[in-house]
Amino acid sequence: MPSSRWWLYVQAIIWRFLMRIGMFLHDVTPPRPPRPAFVRTIPTGSGQIRLCFYTPPNYPITRKEGRRLPVVVNFHGGGFTLGCPTDDSRWAQCVLGEVGAVLVSVGYRRAPEHPFPAAVDDGVLALQYLAAHANLVVISKSSRYHHLHM
Repeated sequence: MPSSRWWLYVQAIIWRFLMRIGMFLHDVTPPRPPRPAFVRTIPTGSGQIRLCFYTPPNYPITRKEGRRLPVVVNFHGGGFTLGCPTDDSRWAQCVLGEVGAVLVSVGYRRAPEHPFPAAVDDGVLALQYLAAHANLVVISKSSRYHHLHM
């Protein structure tokens, strides 16, 4: 069995294809999962990090009033190889309903195209971006509201 980087790449493609079939079935099963309210992209030295924002129903009013909301940061599963930031959209909907927070799902760079620790570095960059741009996305900068879901 070949163990080259090329073979790892082929395996990742196969597993991603199979996962997309499962996620397609997940997406078409009622009730339909929500789509992100908006998406931001952070440039990096060797790619981009996609941030998918899910917002509660009162977000436009909250934003107009200048009130801040807590933020929940989600790093999708997949061993840094599989998945995408919208895979946890049903869970995001539960968080929005129960917590009333803004949920940000991070689309980190995946292996084997971007070897470890690229995904971890992307997570750090995403957290730094959110902290630096809290005024733009109206999230709380108070330490009592910072949450990290892993």
